[in-house]
Amino acid sequence: MLFNRRSNSSVSAFLYSEQLPIAGIELIKQFTACRLEAYENPNPAAISGKYLAGWGSSHHRDGRPFAPGDTLTQLQADELLHRQLQQESWPILQDLPGWHDLNENQRSALLSLAHSLGNDVSVLSPRSLLGRALRDRRWYQIPAILSGYHGHNPPAYIERRRKEEANLFLKEVRSDQFTVINRTRILDLTEPQMQGRDVRKLQAALIQRGYEIDVDGIFGGLTQWAVEKFQASVSLPVSGIADVAAQRVLYARSLYLNKPYMIGSDVREIQSQLARMGYAVDVNGIFSLRTWKAVVAFQRYFNLTENGIVEDETLAQILYPPVMAGVS
Repeated sequence: MLFNRRSNSSVSAFLYSEQLPIAGIELIKQFTACRLEAYENPNPAAISGKYLAGWGSSHHRDGRPFAPGDTLTQLQADELLHRQLQQESWPILQDLPGWHDLNENQRSALLSLAHSLGNDVSVLSPRSLLGRALRDRRWYQIPAILSGYHGHNPPAYIERRRKEEANLFLKEVRSDQFTVINRTRILDLTEPQMQGRDVRKLQAALIQRGYEIDVDGIFGGLTQWAVEKFQASVSLPVSGIADVAAQRVLYARSLYLNKPYMIGSDVREIQSQLARMGYAVDVNGIFSLRTWKAVVAFQRYFNLTENGIVEDETLAQILYPPVMAGVS
């Protein structure tokens, strides 16, 4: 069923929720065959179902197992892959230690790994070699660990896939992916009311901040109220509109001094902003002691909590600084 083949299909954007990283899905497709007519499962012991279709799915969307002669459209095949990843791989990955500190490319690499493992998910246990490295933030070891998950005498395509996953884990996320979080739309109270997965994600993030609203995917009055409260709490202009600024601050990971150092284009963006304001900082994407000192100095200047952590109000003020005097 598996071999190195890249799909040229065009997939409707609605198939990808904000949770599933697109780079991971594309890597899965690079090493997986898509067949739109049902075929006999070559490995029924590893994958449930006598027949498969699409990207290796065993059942239709309504739960019926595939039978000889069944066919799919490309859109249906892509949707089944998306659903399978959301229901099977993604929940397991989210239980890994430090998962929420990983960037999009790192999550993409692990999503591809989880997909290729099938039912053998022991390597994704928090107690596994991979889980312990994530727990201890030894991210520099992850590529070598990924390269080791291919068993004895693996097929050539498995070795290539592990190499691609390791390279993707090391690849820096482009800065424009931080500029507009997940390429999302601006969310506002309109008539008719805005609906969708992006609204549901927004509501879930606001609930994590302590605002009591429903996660129903509908941008109503309570959601607007929660957005207003959040904007006020981080000193952003209070509009009730989940614009780019509000979503960037809401969804961003916390940045702080850690060993190993946190790295990424989100770190680089913070450093660039601090450098423009005159703080002594290296713009290299590495959250080092020098960056930490610059953040503390910034917090002191604006009477913020001096902890060196870039999140919430500190993040909002760095990204959208108020009028300020020159900094020496």
